[in-house]
Amino acid sequence: MGSHFNAGTTTTIATKILRRLRFVLRAILALGAIATGAQQYSLVGQWRGVFQGITMTISIQANGQYSQVAQSATAKAEQAGPYRLATPNTIIFSVTTWAPTSTSVYYSTSPTTGEWKQRTLPKPLGASDSYVFNGPNTMTLTDQATHGSITMTRVP
Repeated sequence: MGSHFNAGTTTTIATKILRRLRFVLRAILALGAIATGAQQYSLVGQWRGVFQGITMTISIQANGQYSQVAQSATAKAEQAGPYRLATPNTIIFSVTTWAPTSTSVYYSTSPTTGEWKQRTLPKPLGASDSYVFNGPNTMTLTDQATHGSITMTRVP
């Protein structure tokens, strides 16, 4: 019985197999990178970021409720209510409670006198934000109406 072993043919087949394996390996690595980049992290938790000198803290609860505090050097505002998730990567905040609900306004009654009166503040508008996770503990929220963005960091 004779052998049909041909070194040239074997080398050609081995080269083709190696090329295919390299292609398959690159494809597996690329798909793995895409899958890792697409990994979804949880929005639930407390998040903090700064936008135009205002520190924003948002607490997102698993029960569909959120609370938010905006604090500047001279003022503080709070709001809370339900949120819902929409696709793709959108969170919609509705406002049911807020503070302050009124503010003091000075009304001039003459060139030298005036009086302070309380003025009721309207309910703040809710927001619809797109979100992108930059990792498990950072995300960027972008307001879909104003296109302003804030990078939020998870607070431990």
